[in-house]
Amino acid sequence: MRTRSLKNDKTDNNAFRHHRSRNEGFDVVGEEYGQMAPKFYTRDNASINLIGIYRGASIFIIANGPSLRNHDISLMKQPGVVTYGMNNGPRTFRPNFWSCVDDPSRFIKSIWLDPLITKIVPHAHLEKPIFDNATDKWAMMKTKVGDCPNVWGFHRNEKFQAERFLIEDKINWGNHTDYGGGRSIMLPVFRISHLLGFRKIYLVGCDFTMTEEYTYHFDEQRKGGAVSCNRETYRRLNEEYFPALKPYLDQAGVEVYNCNPVSGLKVFPYKPYEECIAEATGRLGDVKNERTFGMYSKPGEKDEVKIEPQMNEKKNAPSLREIPKAQYKETITIAEPQPSEPSPEVIQVEMVEVPASDMFVASNELLLQAQKQQAEEMAKKAAKKAKKAAEQQEALRIAQIQAQAQQTPSQLHAQSQTNQQLQIIAPQPPCQPESSQVIQEVKELPIVVPVIPVPPKKEKKDKPQNNHTTSNSLLRKPLEE
Repeated sequence: MRTRSLKNDKTDNNAFRHHRSRNEGFDVVGEEYGQMAPKFYTRDNASINLIGIYRGASIFIIANGPSLRNHDISLMKQPGVVTYGMNNGPRTFRPNFWSCVDDPSRFIKSIWLDPLITKIVPHAHLEKPIFDNATDKWAMMKTKVGDCPNVWGFHRNEKFQAERFLIEDKINWGNHTDYGGGRSIMLPVFRISHLLGFRKIYLVGCDFTMTEEYTYHFDEQRKGGAVSCNRETYRRLNEEYFPALKPYLDQAGVEVYNCNPVSGLKVFPYKPYEECIAEATGRLGDVKNERTFGMYSKPGEKDEVKIEPQMNEKKNAPSLREIPKAQYKETITIAEPQPSEPSPEVIQVEMVEVPASDMFVASNELLLQAQKQQAEEMAKKAAKKAKKAAEQQEALRIAQIQAQAQQTPSQLHAQSQTNQQLQIIAPQPPCQPESSQVIQEVKELPIVVPVIPVPPKKEKKDKPQNNHTTSNSLLRKPLEE
């Protein structure tokens, strides 16, 4: 039985469109897309639609050329920068997205096991094992790709057609040998970036050059045959695939820039790396100094705080004091007050030096003062709660006295006798009697046995036999001859 929501959001329901308008990253205006977009799959073959979730953003595709080391790659860790790596490139830089098309055993273990990297790989890879590249292991693992976190599968096709590349229902990675060969991971990365909604692509480490001495930005060697094969792939991409795709990328509003001025890929224009970083982060504004003052004001009060006051005029200014050298972490332990009487707070301070931070932090004195104030408030609440409990106990005692006062003499006499019969004399300090004395006193107490009336037995009446009905007992008797 399916469990349905009791009430759906009307705005979400109104956002639904016919499947023909669910496209692969084009503007959602019009009906120009006439088929379902490619989907991504889990190991359980559950599909998910990731189309357009990064609409309007830009992405840095990190190729594996050694020129990546010419850039300050720490700039790609800033807010607003999305990165897409491939093959063993995450050994140098950990990207947000990652893809491969070759066998999973060719790629380092940490990529597969890193939950922070969204891995989009061929669907067929999900049941293949990964390789443990630790020197003391260096063997296949029992862990499969589908066992790893944050992994999605896609379906490929093996016949490249530029006019269909951005709209076909499978993701192309070049040509099969039946159609001339020439496949590359860069083609799926381009298509998936477009599907996710990215409309500005920056290429970093895209050298399209290889020798036995000049291979990758990570440690790996290539022999003569592999070098020749990679060079042929670069040639096909530079002379056939990307030139054919360029008009369709332009038509779809996808801008592609190469951050390597001496790259072997000449199809896309050059743009300096720092300028690309500035474009990607510019939409967010000055994140480090972004204003928060007044954001929690009600809509009708926002005009009153439009002009931000000076720091010395703000009530919360002391909590924003900057500590330039080092900051200390205090561990505060406060004992909870008992209901009987509030116990004083117990403060244990553990001084642990940690690296200084360039962000604003609360000073130690203010932090201790705030926690002390909080402890005092907690003690007051506990004392108030204890006082209330004592008042309730006193009210209950008075009610019992009043109830006893309203009892008749006969009721009081019966209650007194019952209490005397059930009372056991307990030893009282400092005159503690011997155990034998207590046993003797208990034996001398009268034993009260409650008398429970026994109801008279009812006489059973014989039921008339039904000659027309055969009982089960008769059926179980053997037949007499």
